[in-house]
Amino acid sequence: MFDRPIELTPEQIRLYDDKGYLVVENIFSSEECEDAIAIFERHARLAGDIEFKGVMNLDRPEEWTHVYKPNEKHVHQYVRHVLLKHPAIVTILEILQRTEPGGVVLMQSMFLYKKARSLYNEQAWNPHQDGIYHGSPVGGTLTANIVLTDQDKENGGMFIYPGSHKEGFLEPEKKKSFHEGRGNRPGHDLSNHPIFKEKYSGKEIDLIMKAGSVLFLHGCVIHGSYSNRSENRDRPMLLSPYKTQGLSFISGEKGKRMEIPIR
Repeated sequence: MFDRPIELTPEQIRLYDDKGYLVVENIFSSEECEDAIAIFERHARLAGDIEFKGVMNLDRPEEWTHVYKPNEKHVHQYVRHVLLKHPAIVTILEILQRTEPGGVVLMQSMFLYKKARSLYNEQAWNPHQDGIYHGSPVGGTLTANIVLTDQDKENGGMFIYPGSHKEGFLEPEKKKSFHEGRGNRPGHDLSNHPIFKEKYSGKEIDLIMKAGSVLFLHGCVIHGSYSNRSENRDRPMLLSPYKTQGLSFISGEKGKRMEIPIR
């Protein structure tokens, strides 16, 4: 569908392999970020999400016929084709997974608002591994996180434990991780795992990221996030897991994962 619109340097690839994550800036323009935020905030109004909890799989029109009219399919198409299938994201995924073009597929998407002073601004994720939800082999999945506003610790940014992906999957304490009750922390929790406590506890690095960046996370790298304590700085982000095509995975009751081609 398209030629490679971006190349990673050997240093970027080495960083991802060694640390388990990579931030690539300027994938999206400020206008594209604003357009994406407008779509998801309109969705919250239409769907009656007054707490701004979040939305799963807005790119699938068949799941939102109770919210959108038949002539509004452009909303779902924008999320899938402009955001989730962005050529630079697709190319980077294939480079990091060492696949041929078409060798990586989308599984699902989840948008978190983390609006300042909202009923859900305190949402802070436990140290967790994304891949534990996916049911694929170690190294088979990674997540692309589209950063739509500048983020840091104050407005609910993320923290990460570099190199923790080399541990493989660790057994977590299971937690509800979507539309959890207010005051409850989502993310299958690794805080009390012996390996985490011995090697990683207290060694997190805060990720300070600019709007338009994309954070690529290895499925096994341990990470979490802070509450949004700011007065007026929202932290909207679109999080989407992808996997190498053909690998086993778990659909999930909430995630409804499936193999969706991105080329």
